[in-house]
Order: sequence, then structure tokens, then C-alpha cells
Amino acid sequence: MRRLKLAAGLFMGLLAVPALADPTPPPGAPAPGAPSPGGAPPPPQRMKGTIAAYDQTTQMLSLTTADHKTVSIGLKPNTRVVYDQRRKLADIKAGEFVGVGALKGTDGKLRAQQVLVFPDAMRGMGEGQYPMGDPTSNRLMTNASVVEVAGAAAAAGSLKLTYKGAVASPDGTCSGHAGAPGAAGCTGSADIAVAKGVPIIAMVPGDLSLLVPGAAISLLVITQPDGTLMSPALTVEKDGVKPLL
Repeated sequence: MRRLKLAAGLFMGLLAVPALADPTPPPGAPAPGAPSPGGAPPPPQRMKGTIAAYDQTTQMLSLTTADHKTVSIGLKPNTRVVYDQRRKLADIKAGEFVGVGALKGTDGKLRAQQVLVFPDAMRGMGEGQYPMGDPTSNRLMTNASVVEVAGAAAAAGSLKLTYKGAVASPDGTCSGHAGAPGAAGCTGSADIAVAKGVPIIAMVPGDLSLLVPGAAISLLVITQPDGTLMSPALTVEKDGVKPLL
């Protein structure tokens, strides 16, 4: 259950990164397609379900949600399509860009609960180290470049990472999102333990041919001014691996 919660919050604050938006709307947020208070357009939200149909001519996708409702969502030729692929620690290479959800123990060490490998096209997305959810939580998100992979064949390996952040603390640690407005910025590093069994998922670029009936799908959904729904990015099931988010 803890890992599921970490997965759900793995990329909090990344609404600017379509494929990695938080899948759970905040309490009180309007449903996709519903107007926001004051007439402002509702924020992008995550929708999950199963593909009922996809029309390549009209670029309209029919989604069956968990409560058995059918929703029509428009796509674009440049809609970002990715699928998840299971990986092992040994598959991760120096120089790759990853996102690691981890718990910070009383000993100060970080222990991974989930690792996501980004495609090159998304390098730098959400870069930095910051709390996941509650700012006082011991759950940290680190989006960073891999410097070294150690102990991949052992019971417990580790990832040595480097990242750009917003603020350098007096103790020398670097935290926050890279490129925060008004921040001087800093460079940080992290050594995160990765035990066997920790889920490691790579996001792999795909295309619209993956949109087949019955496939599980997770989409970022934007409500257009006319009330219709459009998705700029989605993650779809492939080879039996369903979307993580």
C-alpha cells in the first residue's frame, strides 16, 4: 500500500510535464469538463480507464472509466504517447535521467520505493529534490542524472545521483526544484539505496498505433473552452504492463 501511495504522488507538482502529472485530483477539484468557480478553466487532470475505441480519422478516443462511464477525448498528432516497461537496476546506465521516490530513515539514508527512468526527450523534467505531499513528510522525490549504479547484482544496490535544485541549506544540502523563479540555484547529490524488489519502470516513447480496444490507459486531460476534452499526453498498456500512474 505504501508503494502505491508513493507511485500516486511520485511526480507531484509536475502538471507542466504532461505524462507525469499527479493522477489524483486534489480534494474539491472539479471533474474534467466541469467549470471551475468563477468561470476559470479547470486545471489539467488525470483520467484512467480502458480504451473502448480510437478513431484515427477524427482522432477521438473513447475511454471506459472504472465506474463504467464512457468519455470522449480528443487527441492531436503531437500528443505524447509513452508506455511503461519493467527494468532491473542493472539496466540503468550512468547519464540516464531518473525519478526516485524514497523514504528518508532516522539514520538520514534514503531508501528507494519506486524508480522511474525517463526517456531522453524528458530529461530534466521536475529536476531537483523535494518532499512528496506533506512538506514535513520523510518521503522525498529526487529527479536527477545517474552518476553511478552500484551493487546491481547484490541484494541491495544503490544509485548515486546529481541534480540541480533551488536552495542550498547551511549544511550544504541542495533542495527544491531546479530553476525556481528568483532562486540562485544549487547543485546537489544523493546516494539512494535500491533493494531487490523495488519497482523500476522505464517510460518508453510509443505512438498512436498502441491505442487498441481493451488496453489500459492513463491520460492528462485538458478541458477546452467549448467544454470538450483533449489530451496532450498519455501512457498506454503494452505487453501486459499497465500504466504506473
